[in-house]
Amino acid sequence: TPKRRIAEMPGFDEILNLPTGSLTLEQLDAMLNTIPMELTFVDTDDINRYVNDGSDMKLFKRPLMALGREVYSCHPPKIEPMVRSVIEQFRTGTRDAIDIWSTRDNQPVLVKYMAVRDKDGRYIGTLECVQPMGFAEKHFSKDK
Repeated sequence: TPKRRIAEMPGFDEILNLPTGSLTLEQLDAMLNTIPMELTFVDTDDINRYVNDGSDMKLFKRPLMALGREVYSCHPPKIEPMVRSVIEQFRTGTRDAIDIWSTRDNQPVLVKYMAVRDKDGRYIGTLECVQPMGFAEKHFSKDK
């Protein structure tokens, strides 16, 4: 699926009224793409609904064809049971977040999974945030 420019989308300049402010779709898209991490949102039905599109190098490729598909189909079979377990723990409320530290291209990476809940605490999805942490390692090593 080719990416569309935000200005080509219906309602791109309409105001989205949120509880703590308002933004246009264009502003929200730009803001989410500016955050220095990869964001993926999976809805309550375990369907990939959103990935941000920052200009930085992506550690985990997020093809647009994954949108609208079950999150499990986008993971290697050996880690699918772990993904299912995490999402089920979020759904049942036994867990709200999990951090997974790893390395990629010889730099530390934090992958944080968080349950997304509405104001009443109902599970509405999972947010995955992938953040290269090499910048922190470099920052703290300067002081030594």
